[in-house]
Amino acid sequence: MPGAPTGFVGKLSAERPLLTSGVTALALAVLGVLGARHHPGPLTGELILRFVTAAGLVVCAPMALAALTPLRPLLRALFLGAAFLVSALLLGAVFGAFGSRFSLPAPQAPIGAAVGLFAFFVALAPLTRSTLRLGGLGPIAAATGVVGGIGYLALENLLASPFSGAASAIALTAGVCVGAGVGADYARHFARGLTAQASAASAGHAAIAPAAFSLLAATAWMVVVTFKANYGVIGWRDLIAAGIEVLLASTSALVFSAAALALVRPSEQTAVEENRRRQRFAEGWRPFRRRLPATTATAAAAIAGVLVVIALFEAGLSEAVSFSVFLILILIASGLAFVSVRTSLLITLLLFISTVFTGYVYAVLAMPAPPMADRFAALTLSAIAFSQLTVSWRNAGDIWRNARDIAQNAMCDGLRRFAIAFGAGGAATVAAAHAFSWEAGIATAAYFAIVAGIGLFLAPFLMVALSAQFQRY
Repeated sequence: MPGAPTGFVGKLSAERPLLTSGVTALALAVLGVLGARHHPGPLTGELILRFVTAAGLVVCAPMALAALTPLRPLLRALFLGAAFLVSALLLGAVFGAFGSRFSLPAPQAPIGAAVGLFAFFVALAPLTRSTLRLGGLGPIAAATGVVGGIGYLALENLLASPFSGAASAIALTAGVCVGAGVGADYARHFARGLTAQASAASAGHAAIAPAAFSLLAATAWMVVVTFKANYGVIGWRDLIAAGIEVLLASTSALVFSAAALALVRPSEQTAVEENRRRQRFAEGWRPFRRRLPATTATAAAAIAGVLVVIALFEAGLSEAVSFSVFLILILIASGLAFVSVRTSLLITLLLFISTVFTGYVYAVLAMPAPPMADRFAALTLSAIAFSQLTVSWRNAGDIWRNARDIAQNAMCDGLRRFAIAFGAGGAATVAAAHAFSWEAGIATAAYFAIVAGIGLFLAPFLMVALSAQFQRY
């Protein structure tokens, strides 16, 4: 694939890996130390330690262990059996199933989230294993970037802000998504014939747009929630701090992932695994493809529109004005980041329809929704997860012309990215809730899971329908 764009950032990270990663690590360490020294008392150091422990246990360790899952059926069965046994013993000890004598004094929610994330990625090993392996440094780098962001929060005396926990969760998720995107694009470029260094440079360049969208989405979240909380005044200090935290996490994940991939010497097995993954996905997607012509997808999208209207009449929409402003900001942010009208339209449609249906689910089941600021944080996480699908849809539309071909290739590339964003987003929220004593963190993670799950179900139908419509113009 000669001529793949590299860009300044990707080229610098791939050609000067030790320099860029060293400078980035030094800057983050200095920022964290300055924040800890600036804030009076041991609060900052304890918070950083709690966050590092929670992020390492709940996000980094499960993803690293899941990357070791064998693909051969017998070895995979043995691995799953051993993992199931250890997980059952760990959960039993934490939740007191074996009595007080064998109980383990550990926080239940983070341990449960860690085991759940590991099981989730092990179950999806044929889809996500190679991406987790190639982007394995991304979660660690993202957590390091968030530590630098916490240092900045301490410098600005914002550690006690009600938005600090959610901002850290969004930053960690954004960084993990950037690292996974670098790994996914590296495998795709290497399988098409690029060298390791060129593949790393191109992958680093391609990760800039999702990173920029995550930054703009976090900014949109802070604009809406601070405007509401401050009675018509945007909290610029909170907004800038959240943006810097996302920027640091995304940048460190991009730089470290691209630099690590440029340093290693991959074997041809990397290309073989990527081609096999695409072949397995095409075989599994074939029945769905046959049953989803453009007319069926358009009809399904129309039915979804009717159901949205019904859900709005039945359950209403809380914070309608704030939500409308948030959707407009997301529409603008995705258009600026991905330079694509159809991509921004798809993200906005997925977010709008999924949010309406989620509100209806909460109303029918009489479940209390998270507070407004935390609910919009979950929507921001959902927008980041949806962007992993839509950027693949945009790229597939540049190559393929048939609507079903576009959707198939978009899901083939984007589904693994979305799966990582989905799992990491929920786990990062739980980790931030534990580190920052964020009371609504678990409820926010559940809200995010429902919104993102509904959006994933709707995505193929909207992809085919919109692809068919855009082909007419």
